[in-house]
Amino acid sequence: MRIGMLLMGGTYPPDIRVAKEAKVLVGGGHEVFLLTSDKDGRPAAEEVDGVRVRRYAARAGWLASKCSALATYATWRSPLWEKAIDRYVQEHALQALHVHDLPAVASALAVGRRRGVSVVYDMHENYPAAVGFWPRGLVARLLQTPGRYRRYERSAVTSVDRVVTVVDESRDRVLALGVDPSRATVFTNVDDAEGVSTWRPADGAFTVAYAGGFGPHRGLDSLVRAIAIASERIPGVRLVLMGSGSGEGELRALVDRLGLGESVEFTGWIGLEAMRARLAAAHVGAVPHLANEHTDSTIPHKLFQYMAMGLPVLVTDCAPLARVVHETGAGVVARSGDPESIASAIVELSDPRLAHEASRAGLNAVAERYNLANEGQALLDLYEGLAT
Repeated sequence: MRIGMLLMGGTYPPDIRVAKEAKVLVGGGHEVFLLTSDKDGRPAAEEVDGVRVRRYAARAGWLASKCSALATYATWRSPLWEKAIDRYVQEHALQALHVHDLPAVASALAVGRRRGVSVVYDMHENYPAAVGFWPRGLVARLLQTPGRYRRYERSAVTSVDRVVTVVDESRDRVLALGVDPSRATVFTNVDDAEGVSTWRPADGAFTVAYAGGFGPHRGLDSLVRAIAIASERIPGVRLVLMGSGSGEGELRALVDRLGLGESVEFTGWIGLEAMRARLAAAHVGAVPHLANEHTDSTIPHKLFQYMAMGLPVLVTDCAPLARVVHETGAGVVARSGDPESIASAIVELSDPRLAHEASRAGLNAVAERYNLANEGQALLDLYEGLAT
């Protein structure tokens, strides 16, 4: 099939989920096109790993831009974005639109119905729950409330041809909204085995590593507090935070208040290879997310990145995280938002015997279940069904 992916408000590369799905589809013989936002001065059109990328810049006058924004707030449809999608569908004779996340679904559906093109909604997040945590402007908070998002989401999942979720718990939520089980597919955020580093913990200080965003639902303040507690039982324990985000200022202030300046390292955003090298040299990979409606129905790439290299994992009791770690034995589960519980888990994983058992369990789980070949087959089956 000729599949057009839509990434509204994002960039490719480096979007990890888009890259994995595109790799699977291209490898399965499909032609993949991607329409995304124009950012960072990159080429308007180029081919990236077999994907024909078009970066769309919504250039319009002040009045047209404002009217388009108001239309989006009122109807969820973006006239400027929708016009670009329509041109893209016709230019490349697309047979399906694969929409990454909720904001672009309404516009994609309008074009799909007009042009007779199937629409697949790839649900990265529980958007109605997530918007309560994300920083947004005043107009968005007033007009696009969580309640409106819930109604929009229900309409979206029951109107598209197929829904792709990141985890079983999210699929269960979609089914509860009225989606037929035959129209819901899980493609979880497993790691791509190519280029994965092998876990070889460095000599010296016991190191806990985290890679990802610093948003408020990440639970990083609990992890920092846990390091302060764990230092009483593991002298010299260190925390490496790779990434950045809206909560970084508060996090740095907390590190200073606790006197952990020598124990916590902020690297900022670093390249994939550098990140993998730092993770491979650590002793524990942490996912300290706060358990809530959002995190109970999604799962981060980092969990499977850690497991793919054999890094023992520490997760909190968000439903998908806890399920995967309990099923596989790849690490230890702590209570969300509880520094004492997280500190105890760090101490538990400082036992070399337990750490190596968790490492082997994670590697086995990736080899047998959580790999791109297994996950990719579900995506290929989805498009085979649409093609027939």
